[in-house]
Amino acid sequence: MPPEVLVVDDEPLLLQMLGLALSCHGFAVRQAGGGRQALDLYRQHRESIRVVLLDAKMPDLDGRQALAALREIDPGVRCVFMTGYAADSLVAELLALGAEQVVQKPFRDLAALAGTLREVAARRAG
Repeated sequence: MPPEVLVVDDEPLLLQMLGLALSCHGFAVRQAGGGRQALDLYRQHRESIRVVLLDAKMPDLDGRQALAALREIDPGVRCVFMTGYAADSLVAELLALGAEQVVQKPFRDLAALAGTLREVAARRAG
């Protein structure tokens, strides 16, 4: 059974591209267009979702707020943040909040992103 990832981003084209790319790399993909939708999906499918790929900047709930809410549902949730902002302070803050990794957008290597998600998903399963 392929590892399941919940991809959360408010940009529909990026969400679609990530869904297709990660599916091609062997993931079962659920998609949410924002933090609130992500929470609903995670509540429904938390037993099967192994990792959440979460945008740091979104209008309804930003990544920090969404991660805090996900942790209320499941303290062991595994999260990889994606951000277009390269500030070291933001990356350090996201890691301090409990992110497993922070990846930069735009993505240069989708296979590397898939590898990162697979590694994090395996930690969850183990």
